[in-house]
Amino acid sequence: MSDHLTPGHRLLLEFVDLPQLIEGVPGDADLINAGLNSGDLIRLALTLEERTGTPLDDDELGALHTLDGINQVLVSREAAELTDAAETTPAAATASGEAR
Repeated sequence: MSDHLTPGHRLLLEFVDLPQLIEGVPGDADLINAGLNSGDLIRLALTLEERTGTPLDDDELGALHTLDGINQVLVSREAAELTDAAETTPAAATASGEAR
């Protein structure tokens, strides 16, 4: 597997039997037209929900048809997790004056 693959490429490679289908696909290409099937995309969506602990919203589900969209969802989910983690730390509560 090539080092130039995005996180979306690497995640999607968990669900496809033919990695060569994914490695050469441009980020904005429709993945169904590139050779993936709807089951691959469903497994991707379920895995994203499982790993992040929250359901995908309609916009996120709609974005999963391209690698660029998958990467966007991954980035936004990662940012949300970092924000949630920062909000639940004692330092964040102390800085906001909530804990003493």
